[in-house]
Amino acid sequence: MRIILTAIFVSALLGACAHNDTVIFTDSKIDAEKVIALDAPRTPWVVEIEARLRKEGFKVMRWSSTTNVQVQTSDARKEQYRESSTRYILSIRGYANSDAMHRCFGGGFNFNELTAELVDTKSNETMFSVTGSGYSENCPPMSGTLFGNITDAVKRAWK
Repeated sequence: MRIILTAIFVSALLGACAHNDTVIFTDSKIDAEKVIALDAPRTPWVVEIEARLRKEGFKVMRWSSTTNVQVQTSDARKEQYRESSTRYILSIRGYANSDAMHRCFGGGFNFNELTAELVDTKSNETMFSVTGSGYSENCPPMSGTLFGNITDAVKRAWK
């Protein structure tokens, strides 16, 4: 019995290994309304991140742009582009198998990879990047902090 318990404990420790990293590219803080748009697939885990951001007081817009703009730049040239609805866009990319056989008992996810970057559309600069892999929140006993890391990084970007 002791061998079985030891094997379960060791496999839990090995399974809990995760990679999490936050890189800040600018020290300046955002002094504006807490409004961001998401550039992310509509997956259950993106909904979880969106809910956490709303709980922290952010207005989260689903699309980064909704307006087409045409500009006549010269006699022979017209330009068309999509105008951004908000200045800051949170781009989220990642992969976690979300079928019933791969979900955690608590409802969390086991990520192969997850990256979130906050982009300032005015300066076209990435403000920070959060990368991670492993278990998200709600994966007992091996729960991670992936969603919390993203939410905290967004919060810290504002004054």
